[in-house]
Amino acid sequence: MSKDSSLMKRYNVPAPRYTSYPTVPFWDEALFSSSSFINSLKNAVQDRQPLSLYIHLPYCESLCTFCGCNKRITKNHEVEIPYINTLLKEWELYVSHMG
Repeated sequence: MSKDSSLMKRYNVPAPRYTSYPTVPFWDEALFSSSSFINSLKNAVQDRQPLSLYIHLPYCESLCTFCGCNKRITKNHEVEIPYINTLLKEWELYVSHMG
């Protein structure tokens, strides 16, 4: 067996992706609602709990061979504007609830 083959065999296993917190398998759709999300956000701010923010911009000019993220390969940066405007609206929503 070649070194490349042994490496492929060794690392060809499912692994978690840390792109959401809590990770997707722990989401409970029955308990999720916009009001519960907003309440959680307000409580975290009130209790001065640390918050994490991840903003994904899925527009790339070229494809990275290692990337597993949702993406659109384009050099036309105009297609990004509606997405960014929507992110800004969402940010305004968070700020309105965080004070």
